[in-house]
Amino acid sequence: MIRRLSMMAMVLAAAGLWSAPAAWPASLFTPGGTADSQAPIEIVSDRMVANTTEKWADFLGSVVATQGKFSMTADALRIYYEGDLLNAPKGGSTQDRIQKIEATGRVHIVSDQYTADSERAEYLPASDVLTLSGEGSRVLSGKNTLTGSKIVLKRSEGKALVEGGGAERVKAVFYQEEKGAGAEPGKAEKAKP
Repeated sequence: MIRRLSMMAMVLAAAGLWSAPAAWPASLFTPGGTADSQAPIEIVSDRMVANTTEKWADFLGSVVATQGKFSMTADALRIYYEGDLLNAPKGGSTQDRIQKIEATGRVHIVSDQYTADSERAEYLPASDVLTLSGEGSRVLSGKNTLTGSKIVLKRSEGKALVEGGGAERVKAVFYQEEKGAGAEPGKAEKAKP
């Protein structure tokens, strides 16, 4: 039986898992609304195979994709695109042509807000949805974690859906900020008049 956990952005922000997820722009490579959305996407791998008829390109072997402060590593990465990927029309960008990104095999994602690990990741730029799947898929922000066999992050909406499968159940661990975190240990704060 698959167990589901659906949380709204307010719950996530209150738990401190993500800061201002609704402000995330519609791009996997631009967490936190930084100027990184204009930075070039660089993909490095051992090999690339492209099919211009079916409009996909595979990057194989020790793949590292970066844009600004965002990075993703995986064994393989496939991008699906429309039009001519290498020759974007005037006024258009190559990034706008990418329809879907799939990463497989030891996927590791690092951004300013979180890190994530899974066996497979799929990103749909048009809907700004990142799906992590595979046993033990995990998103970590600070000490807070979400774990399940499938994690769907609806980034522009600030929502998450986590599913368990088989014997694996959904697990969420949220740490609360300690009261008086700024005070010296062992001393109570003085009341202000």
